[in-house]
Amino acid sequence: MANGNPILQIQDISLAFGGVTALNGISFDVAEGEICAVIGPNGAGKSSMLNVINGVYRPQQGEVVFRGQPCTRMRPRQIALLGMARTFQNIALFQGMTVLENILTGRSLRIRSTWIEQGLNIGRARREEIENRRVAEEVIEFLHLENIRKTPVGKLPYGLQKRVELARALVAEPVLLLQDEPMTGMNLEEKKDMSCFALEINREFGTTIVLIEHDMSVVMDISDHVVVLDYGAKIGDGTPDEVKNNQKVIDAYLGVSH
Repeated sequence: MANGNPILQIQDISLAFGGVTALNGISFDVAEGEICAVIGPNGAGKSSMLNVINGVYRPQQGEVVFRGQPCTRMRPRQIALLGMARTFQNIALFQGMTVLENILTGRSLRIRSTWIEQGLNIGRARREEIENRRVAEEVIEFLHLENIRKTPVGKLPYGLQKRVELARALVAEPVLLLQDEPMTGMNLEEKKDMSCFALEINREFGTTIVLIEHDMSVVMDISDHVVVLDYGAKIGDGTPDEVKNNQKVIDAYLGVSH
C-alpha cells in the first residue's frame, strides 16, 4: 500500500516532436507503494510519458526524479539500475526461446561476472547462475507458469506471452514497474488474471506500479491514483472516484458520468 512518500516525481515535463507537442507542462507525483493509472484518449501522450520516465525520450523541459535522484538525462539502462522495469504495449519477447530462457534475460542487469567466468562457469558466474535461476523459478511459480516453463514463447497464446513479459520484468526485482497497456487484446478472463497479478505484485512485493490502461473498469478496480491526459495536457489527477466525477474528464474521455 502507498505510504505517501513520492517514489517518482514528474515536474513540468514538456516534449515535442518538430512542431507537434506530445506533452505540455505535465506534473504529478507517484507515491511509493501505490498503483497509479495513466489514462486518456488515443494520442493523449500516455506512452510518450512512459518513454520520458524510463529515459527513452528526453524532454525539452522539466525533470523526472526517481527515488530522489534526477534522471531526465540518464539512459534507460542507468534508470533500470536504479530499480525501474517496464513492459511494452507490443510484445517484445524472443519467440524462439523458451519461457524460462526469456525470463532469465530479465536478470541481465544483475550480472557482474566476466565472459571468461561465464564461459568456464566459475566464481561469480556460478553464484549468479544459481541466484538467477532461484529468482526466475520464484516468479514462474508466482505467475503460474510452471507448466509452460520449457515451451518456446512463439507457441504460446497472446495472453500467456504477456504474462511471460511481466515475469521477465519482475525478475529484475524492480521497485517501480511501468506497464504500457498490459491488458490490450486480452479477453475478460485474461484481464481478470492480469488485474489480480497486478494487485498481488503490489501487495506481496511492495512494488509501485504505473500503468497505461484503456479499460476503465480495470482502472477503477485496481488503482489508488489516476492521472488523466488529453492532447498532451493533464486534465485530471486524484483518486479513482475524484477522477470519475471530474467534469473535464467526463467531457474528454469518459463520455458520461458514472
